[in-house]
Amino acid sequence: MHERSNWLAAAWVLIAACVLGIPVRAQTPAVEYAFEPVIGMPGKDVVWVPTPPPVVEFMLDVAQLTPRDFVIDLGSGDGRIVLAAAKRGARGLGVELNADMVQLSNDEAARLGLSKRAEFVVKDMFQTDLAPASVLTTYLLPHLNVKVRPQLLAQMKPGSRVLTYAFHMGEWQPDAVLQVNGLTVHLWIVPARAMGLWRWDHDGIGFTRHYEMNVRQSFQLITGSASSKTSFAYLRDMKLEGDRISFTLTEEAGSALAQTRYEGRIEGDAIVGTARTNNQDVVRRWSATRVAGRTDIEQRK
Repeated sequence: MHERSNWLAAAWVLIAACVLGIPVRAQTPAVEYAFEPVIGMPGKDVVWVPTPPPVVEFMLDVAQLTPRDFVIDLGSGDGRIVLAAAKRGARGLGVELNADMVQLSNDEAARLGLSKRAEFVVKDMFQTDLAPASVLTTYLLPHLNVKVRPQLLAQMKPGSRVLTYAFHMGEWQPDAVLQVNGLTVHLWIVPARAMGLWRWDHDGIGFTRHYEMNVRQSFQLITGSASSKTSFAYLRDMKLEGDRISFTLTEEAGSALAQTRYEGRIEGDAIVGTARTNNQDVVRRWSATRVAGRTDIEQRK
């Protein structure tokens, strides 16, 4: 009876409209907008071109990703890198300026049950805190990689991995350049700040000597000079990988030369490690203190 009354009411309205000459417009259902990304879509700094799936997996392999890692992808697009990392048990954050892309990525994370490990935000990458990242990925043009370079060198922990698809980071030479299916991936290991004047005491030649070492640094490449108040000394085979530093110090020891291999980990303004002289079986604990010269590896412009 209720449905019949509604039908009759609607009929009388239609009849009245016809008699009075009032136009009646049919209501069309609203169409829900469904965003679909298109290759070549313009963005703030670049057009969107997705990273090929084989490259995504290869980058994570090269990074030796584990569930302990936190991945930040700058310019995350449809979220494929962070989602792939989350599938491997890692956590990640995608940073993207296109709000539709961010919504699409978060929806996909929810659909896959990965929302607790994969998050996407609308944010400028130059205003993003990169400190949580143990792995950073980008598919950006070289001038953007160079622009973000001082930021990641200042914020990311030494030993963190940076990977780019296709493009380099200017003067910062990669630690490895690899290819998959003819496509190039670059890897960098974030170096510690090793520059400055270091001092320590060591008794590897039978009595204690006092040493100074002045380290010069260009990204992960280091050179230096050493001195002792009682002996001629020089350095060779200097290497820095993440926060691990190693070098050989050669000095006069009576009528012979002594060579001591130093290895250690940089912890702020201290180096803590071991030293071995002339390949002897005895390995001694060793530590040095930085007394001057600590700066950022690269000043942010």
